[in-house]
Amino acid sequence: MNNRITLVLSVLVLIVLQTANLHARDVIDMTGRRVSVPEDITRIASPYRVATEMLLVLGAAGKIVGVSTMPTRVTRIFYPGLAQAGIADRHSSLEEILSLQPDVVFTSPGPVVEGLEKAGIAVFCLEVETPDAMLAGLSMIADVLGQQEHAGKIAAYYRDKLAYIAAKTSGISPKKKVYLIGARTLTTIGGDFYQDHIITYAGGINVSHELKGGWVGVSREHLVSWDPDVMVMVPYFQGVSSTEILNDKALSTLTALRNRQIHTFPSYIDAWDLPSPESILGIMWLANTLYPDQLRFDMSEEARHFYITFYGTYPQEISLGGGVKP
Repeated sequence: MNNRITLVLSVLVLIVLQTANLHARDVIDMTGRRVSVPEDITRIASPYRVATEMLLVLGAAGKIVGVSTMPTRVTRIFYPGLAQAGIADRHSSLEEILSLQPDVVFTSPGPVVEGLEKAGIAVFCLEVETPDAMLAGLSMIADVLGQQEHAGKIAAYYRDKLAYIAAKTSGISPKKKVYLIGARTLTTIGGDFYQDHIITYAGGINVSHELKGGWVGVSREHLVSWDPDVMVMVPYFQGVSSTEILNDKALSTLTALRNRQIHTFPSYIDAWDLPSPESILGIMWLANTLYPDQLRFDMSEEARHFYITFYGTYPQEISLGGGVKP
């Protein structure tokens, strides 16, 4: 009797697996892995902040059951249902992510990927530290979700704006030197981070371009020798303020401080310096900041057009403050 029950259960499991395979298709992720994703995706976990942004612009908010960070106030206005999603970031345990019961997980490479695969979960990995890679990742996710046309329009907009900025800034010499501030005044980004490309595409020079390793620590001597024309903070680090920097006597000779050129990247759905479609607004904003005589984007209107066109709504005006005025 027990053998018969075992045989029946085995057949049922085989039927379920074969049925699932009939409704799945293989895609290649950004690490070259072959991933079998379900045709009918209703539950998505996104332990990677960047992946979440891509999913939102591609209209998948209603399918997200897990995100890496609590949605911002603006994001909750855009997508009120997202506040009920579970929290699971790239450091979450296998059990935490599995508890969300996702059909597919969009994340970056990490130790949990293998465990999710063994549990039968489709895991799509992203590596997006350049604008080209970000747009490629967006296109790949769009292919999984059946939103290729929308992703193509976003990419065309992104590239058109880059070409316009390049045409306006190509003849400028010397270029403005930019120092991007991390969690502390003496933390910045190396040339292998997405923000390095934002500075370059905005027509500037990242003074720490030659460094590698993502967020890196530097000395005051480094900063003084670089003498940036402009310093830019990011909105997701709260450990430093423009007042603190201006009051640092060891940095008082810097051109950026003497001219009070300290600014903060705007943020809406998320910060405009992160590797997401919103970053084209960050490039436009920074180009405006560096070269106000050459570029005159009306960023309030540009933001309105961008969010209505690609997200379908613009529920409140963006705040573009954060700069220190002369």
